[in-house]
Amino acid sequence: EKGYGLLETKAPERLIVEHTSANPARPIHIGTSKNSIFGDALARILRARGHDVQTHFYIDDTGRQVAQMAYGYQLLGQPEPKGKTDEFIGRIYSITSTLAEIDENKRRLALLKKTKASDIDIVAVTKSLDEWVGVAAELRSKHPEEFDLLNEHVSKDPDPQKSILDLIRKYEKGERETRSLIRRVSQMVLAGFEETLRRARIYFDQWDWESEMLWTGRVPELLDRLKETGLAHSKGGSWELDVGKAVKDYDLREKLGLSPTFEVASLTLTRSDGTSLYPTRDIAYTLYKFEWAEQVINVIGVEQSLAQLQVKVAVWILGHRKEAMNFLHFPIGLLVLEGQRMSARRGRYVTFDQLLDEASVRAKEEVDKRSPDLPATVKDSIAERISISAVRYAMLSVEAVKSTNFVWDRALNFEANSAPFINYAYTRALGILKKLGKLERPKTFDQLNEPVEQNLILSLARFPEIFARSAEELNPTLLCFYANQVAQRFHEFYEKSEISHLVDEELKLQRAALVEATSAVLKSVVSLLGFELAERM
Repeated sequence: EKGYGLLETKAPERLIVEHTSANPARPIHIGTSKNSIFGDALARILRARGHDVQTHFYIDDTGRQVAQMAYGYQLLGQPEPKGKTDEFIGRIYSITSTLAEIDENKRRLALLKKTKASDIDIVAVTKSLDEWVGVAAELRSKHPEEFDLLNEHVSKDPDPQKSILDLIRKYEKGERETRSLIRRVSQMVLAGFEETLRRARIYFDQWDWESEMLWTGRVPELLDRLKETGLAHSKGGSWELDVGKAVKDYDLREKLGLSPTFEVASLTLTRSDGTSLYPTRDIAYTLYKFEWAEQVINVIGVEQSLAQLQVKVAVWILGHRKEAMNFLHFPIGLLVLEGQRMSARRGRYVTFDQLLDEASVRAKEEVDKRSPDLPATVKDSIAERISISAVRYAMLSVEAVKSTNFVWDRALNFEANSAPFINYAYTRALGILKKLGKLERPKTFDQLNEPVEQNLILSLARFPEIFARSAEELNPTLLCFYANQVAQRFHEFYEKSEISHLVDEELKLQRAALVEATSAVLKSVVSLLGFELAERM
């Protein structure tokens, strides 16, 4: 039955799911890919549930990282990218930020020695400097030409950190040349993002520039409103919002599910030079999203829990009580690739592209083993489909908030709890149906009495319930568990149930219908999870 199991809500809402929102300063790395995959799956599930869903990507183009990237790109004379645009710009960012850190550490060390500071402080800065020099050596070994050029230019700048801060200030004010520079280089990176995300079957309805929150006056207006609440105070030239006092004054502790002992830190709204900080702009952006949405879901790292709470309280303080309670943080736990630790600033990371490339190579090896006679182009197509599904399932099968250790042997395990395992069940089902050809519909299902048949029927019957729960609980992982269970029970049915050589024609029709129902449910479930099944393996 078309649409079986996709129960629509009786209370549809306008929802915005914001996810990925990676800084446009380097390629999307695998940590962010988990954010992308969960955000995309949530949006697919909620749309199928009947909600009006928009996916948004928030382009953080006003922070220090983008300024460092633009500074380095400008020093190189704004060259045309070599290779994939986000990878090219990412190299410039990693090298530039490293050189700027080395310069800053040298300045701090010289000042400490000049002022006869404590040995503890001198040792700490010396250690930091040594670490960054090590990072620089590593980057130079990978990218000698770009490193040497940038090193030459940065060393001629009397104060690189000041130059970077000047870019931040000019961009916030919308100064024409700076605006043109940062927008141009950011768009190069975003073009690379889109290429990567398309490959992973991830798309956005809207791309929102953080700078627009400043240039349209939303952030200055927001700051004025927060200052009028009496909860914002000037401290050393910067402004802070006393979020803890707001929680107490508005009696929000229970509403927000905070423990009695949890102390909510104040939120710094501006730097001492008057420029705004990321959380301030995020408050303005949240209010912007609520101009259309009835509920906003931010898919972002678990380490941002405090910042997301502070945004929620700020929205409440400003009088948007309903919006504050409909502002949800969907926390994403850490993801590592077989235990590797990464640092984007230091150029030590595995990109989403590299993950997908490796998955495709490994999937191709498996396809070669199982179907050596297939044409090469067909093998490549099957391998790409299997690789995307394997990566997505491996991430979605662990609850979002938990840390995930991505292990290749598990992701591409054809024997259990993986996308290939589910795909194999689907391929087996299609093979049976193709062999049987077009059949009539059975009159009843009264002969499906074997335990393996009953277990499979019961699993298929649970799809509407599991789907509704996954949407209401915002939990795509439930659908992964469910798909794996259906595949497991189908494999058991396949091993123990004869179909094509049955003499009893009615039983053959009934079992064939069960096979067809299984293939339809598996296809529907994985489409909600954002991947496609290969018809051959």
